[in-house]
Amino acid sequence: MRPQAAPAETAPDSPAAEPAQSSSSDASVSGNSAATPHVAAVDHLIYLPVGAYLDANKRKLFSKVDNGDREALQQFYGSRMGATLWVDKNGYTQDAQNLIAALKDADNWGLRSQDYKIPDLKPSANGEYGLNDLTDAETQLSLDALTYARDARGGRIINPPEQLSGYLDRKPQLVEPHTVIEALASAPDKGAYLKSLQPQNKQFELLRQKLLALRSGANGETVNIPNGPNLAPGKSSPQIALIRKALKVPAPSVQADGRPADETYYDDDLARAVEAYKAKKGIEPVTPTITAAVRRSLNGDDGISEWKLLANMEEWRWMPEDLGKFYVAVNIPDFKVRVVKNGEVVFDERIVTGSVNRQTPIFSDLMRTVVFQPRWNVPDSIKIKELLPGLRAGGDPLRRQGLVMERNGRRINAWNVNWYQTDIRNFNVYQPPGGGNALGVVKFLFPNSHAVYLHDTPSKGLFNESVRAFSHGCMRVRNPVQLAELILAHDKGWDKATVDNLAAKGPEENEISLDHPIPVHITYFTAHVGDDGEVESFGDIYGHEKRITLALQGKWNQIDKTKEPKITPDDIGFDEDADSRHRGDDDDWFGVSDNDDRRHGRKRYDGGLNHFFQKVLGGL
Repeated sequence: MRPQAAPAETAPDSPAAEPAQSSSSDASVSGNSAATPHVAAVDHLIYLPVGAYLDANKRKLFSKVDNGDREALQQFYGSRMGATLWVDKNGYTQDAQNLIAALKDADNWGLRSQDYKIPDLKPSANGEYGLNDLTDAETQLSLDALTYARDARGGRIINPPEQLSGYLDRKPQLVEPHTVIEALASAPDKGAYLKSLQPQNKQFELLRQKLLALRSGANGETVNIPNGPNLAPGKSSPQIALIRKALKVPAPSVQADGRPADETYYDDDLARAVEAYKAKKGIEPVTPTITAAVRRSLNGDDGISEWKLLANMEEWRWMPEDLGKFYVAVNIPDFKVRVVKNGEVVFDERIVTGSVNRQTPIFSDLMRTVVFQPRWNVPDSIKIKELLPGLRAGGDPLRRQGLVMERNGRRINAWNVNWYQTDIRNFNVYQPPGGGNALGVVKFLFPNSHAVYLHDTPSKGLFNESVRAFSHGCMRVRNPVQLAELILAHDKGWDKATVDNLAAKGPEENEISLDHPIPVHITYFTAHVGDDGEVESFGDIYGHEKRITLALQGKWNQIDKTKEPKITPDDIGFDEDADSRHRGDDDDWFGVSDNDDRRHGRKRYDGGLNHFFQKVLGGL
């Protein structure tokens, strides 16, 4: 039962809402048979107490309404003195019908139409509409419109880093509610305006079309290929005809020797199609052999589901509206980095990404610097987890691994530091440029709170793996010099020879500042639709797709939230009393004693340090 309407806001003298006889619906609202006002006006325009109605019912009808929405509507209707958008004395207007149609179509855009509570506005027996019903309908439709606008921009998961994972550093691309309602008021097509708030990215639309096809059952003809042995070119099998049909590779009209074509014979044209299909789907090894994995994929068992499509569509709602005319895109699930220029991919290369325990974060920023012959500055996490135990045990892992330690530009002998009372994070530890440098010959910096970047590596073996999640969070590029060539040609007009010379013979730690910073988007899309409508599916290696799906299903308590690890003093484990017997009054300012005997006679700590750089080279 609806509450009694709040007192009406002041409206202009003409036209105005005037008292009229009660309808049965208004009598039930008021709780008695006393007359309640109906709307009477000289024309269709009416004025309703929407602001007062929202305020009077904020703890009952509108307890779950976003405060920003409520305040925006109170301000909006107050500025119009209650002039309505969606109703007049004859019920819903044509604009309202247009808006309602868009709300009911929400499912076709990856939202849920049931989330928008459209009032069933009906006249009384004498054909008139009650003031309370009109006020409720006007208010609810405006709230529905604001809710749709927020949902279209990703607002169903309002804070992914807190609600899902600290590694998902994305936020919904919301439009302020007062902007939405003002734009709706002036838009000639209200439904079209609402739909315009959906992501305008081409990939979002392709995913949406795939969703519609999947729901309608018109997802293409299904060819069921039964299990069987591996098939190589030159063989004949009844399955070859089915595989030809699935890959749309017709048999030639005649064979090379002039005999009639045999659609069950595995020829070179089909072999090329199989190789291309395996490469596209990430089925290893990319050979022409037809395997069980190829059969499963052709049968549609490659992970494409409605929820996968919805989760990927939701991620597009968090992406910047303008990706840039020239930008770098890293997609973690398919372990690729791409450069996109004017909508076309001009560079596509394999990368190694963060491991499950040290994930590459998902965010966008601006590339500002390309560094040739870089130092590798050891991050705090590796200083603490990998180096500090050996230093405390009396060893010198830095020297053995070719690392240098400095503080305020002064080189430090690690043996002279009391590592039980000194914070290793206050020291700059780095590996000088050179053939074995962990960053190779070039790195690409886009300063961010996660301290990750793209870089080269002297270790190329891991690029041959199909799942390449081995690093501490940074992204290693298989062909980084070509990436540098593209970026510096775009930004500075440099030719290939200039860039290659810098990479091979340039000065150490040579920082090239970009004149125009380039957008970098680190993404997590587990589904990608090609222009041909085919969907590529990638593994949910970090579990983000699952988290998004659970959130969209309202299963918040089932989400395994993860936090991006941060280094704290607890990770260092200071011990104020340790080694105090070895320290005298001649200790210098950073807790070092020249007489410290930890370098003598103590058990050397290796901690697998011969394996350390193997880990690092496979794990930056």
